[in-house]
Amino acid sequence: MTTSVRSSDSRPAPGGGVTLPPSQERIQQKFDLSIALTLSTWPALTLSVQNSWGGPQSAEKRDWFAGAISDLYASTPNADSAIDVEYLEEFLLQVMNDEFEVNVEDDSGTEVAAKIVGLRKMTLQGDFAMVDEMYAKWRERQARGGDSVNFLQAQNDDEDKAADEESSSEDEDVGGDVEMGEAPELVKAAKEKPAPRIDEDGFTEVIGKKKR
Repeated sequence: MTTSVRSSDSRPAPGGGVTLPPSQERIQQKFDLSIALTLSTWPALTLSVQNSWGGPQSAEKRDWFAGAISDLYASTPNADSAIDVEYLEEFLLQVMNDEFEVNVEDDSGTEVAAKIVGLRKMTLQGDFAMVDEMYAKWRERQARGGDSVNFLQAQNDDEDKAADEESSSEDEDVGGDVEMGEAPELVKAAKEKPAPRIDEDGFTEVIGKKKR
């Protein structure tokens, strides 16, 4: 997911005067950024990506994951009242199971869902302070060789040169260490093997693998 974000959170009124509130597009950009940043600090997802539990495209699946959460809000009627912490947690855990074959058995899914729901409320109110703080911490991790997340932060003109230099170094940091607390309780989801079936002639029937 590529999220374009500007440094300034408000727009000056034409000719000066009262500052205009952020546009809906701006709010959506900040919310999308907050989702990607929140997922980047979820140890369960980080371990899944680092160990390729979602296959060789595990990192791409993480980027898709962030977009899927954004789409969930966009496609759900009355999303801000319909999507509570419990609803979003179930969605998060289902994706972890389906895409990475991992059962998250600690409470981190609840924490991630609660954070995203809270950030949704803040960004809708034009409050981007926490998102900006999260982004600043992400930049610090990147400077120390943190794991790469696929989103773009647009800078002011006087910051473009420095940003370009940093982005080139960040591209080389994929696969680096990520700071995290205690390892979450993860259990690889077991796949049940169907019992063999014997036909009337005593031959074993071959059962094809179902597509997901």
